[in-house]
Amino acid sequence: MTDRPEALPERQVPSVAELERMFMDGAWPGAAFGAARPAALGVRIPGERGYPGADPGDHARRLLRRATNHDRPGAEVVELLAGARGYDIERLPELYPRPDGRRWCALYEHAFLMADDTEICLYELEHDRTPDRRLVCEVYPDEITAGLAARRWEAF
Repeated sequence: MTDRPEALPERQVPSVAELERMFMDGAWPGAAFGAARPAALGVRIPGERGYPGADPGDHARRLLRRATNHDRPGAEVVELLAGARGYDIERLPELYPRPDGRRWCALYEHAFLMADDTEICLYELEHDRTPDRRLVCEVYPDEITAGLAARRWEAF
């Protein structure tokens, strides 16, 4: 929840199951830390980001087509992102580094600049936690859900 342990309250950090339950029940655990609840589909006002990607609708279609998770965003999101003016991809910091230094997953933020100058983000979790250790990607509508998925795969 934070990369600053001193910012955590003096109580035990919630388990993955507790976080999922709180999120699904509408309670947002980040509120205790002063964090705003994430907007649906990662909608936010863009900052100082460029959107160099051309044909954002095609990029969204390809991204969601290769996603292996059953709960990935659907056709309505592809339709929505077809109206975007550009996109940008950024690799986010390591989620769960291993003690041996080997990486097992990566998280990418796919930011789409919409016609009304808002930004919609999708989060791609790329990992090799498959029986044959092949690289797969999963796509989630927000960073928190992607992080929870990574925690589930961590023990695989």
